[in-house]
Amino acid sequence: MYGELIVGINMVFNYVILSFANRMVKAQATRLRLLLASLAGALPVAIFPDSRIAIFIAFGLMIICAFGMSMSSIGNPAVIVLIGALFAGGALTVFTEKFMSSDSKATVFISALLAYLFLYLFKTKWMDVRVARRLSSFSVASELSIWNETISIPCFIDTGNRCIEPMSGDPVHFVSLKFVERSIPEDLKGPLLSCNTKEMPQLSVFPTRFQKSLRLIRLQTVQGASWAVGFKFDRWIIAEGSELPPGYIVLTKQDNRYPEGAGAIMHASALESISNERGTSHVAGI
Repeated sequence: MYGELIVGINMVFNYVILSFANRMVKAQATRLRLLLASLAGALPVAIFPDSRIAIFIAFGLMIICAFGMSMSSIGNPAVIVLIGALFAGGALTVFTEKFMSSDSKATVFISALLAYLFLYLFKTKWMDVRVARRLSSFSVASELSIWNETISIPCFIDTGNRCIEPMSGDPVHFVSLKFVERSIPEDLKGPLLSCNTKEMPQLSVFPTRFQKSLRLIRLQTVQGASWAVGFKFDRWIIAEGSELPPGYIVLTKQDNRYPEGAGAIMHASALESISNERGTSHVAGI
């Protein structure tokens, strides 16, 4: 039972660290792959707990299983995994004695929860520092691919937009309805325009072929809370060819608050994807 507990704690901790690195470097590794990599990293350490060689082997197996064999796919994730492990491990060392339980399941759960909270705070602060070092906003040209159409949209990257889709954590961008209205399929347009933003929309009223790409988005503004339907886009190219990571768009009928000429207000994370053409440093995305 003790051995299973050690494997469980290490596996959960590894998964949280790998998920953190996956997000930071935008590697898009699947959850199954991260789980298998977590297990591969947990076993050597559990079998040989006092071996430094086992630690290095476990680290290498974990990185390769999660992110692949090439140097380009290993380099950045390995650094982020090390940073995340040092930060979360140090924080857990401080707090575990106070919160650990004799129940093995509770111990694993508390370890995972604490590690996730520490890394979430770390990621948030890291992004805040990076964004603060850049300009507060960008105006860029873009091409949005959605509904088998490619639409040219001038965009404004707003560092104040931190809205995300709650299930996946993917960023949410706001797009003016008038810029994309002609490209919306007719069978999708009716249910979309009839949505009441004050009540939770029913995704079942939308055509079946679109339902897998739809998500409910809860919005909180100074005017109050409201609901919106998020549409997963196929691809979004901004500036000189930089591609945004997966995300969702919310269509807005009222665009009087958009910066002049802009057809979309992008999530703050778009700053990490833009190829800077104004003489400042290139943001390559960690």
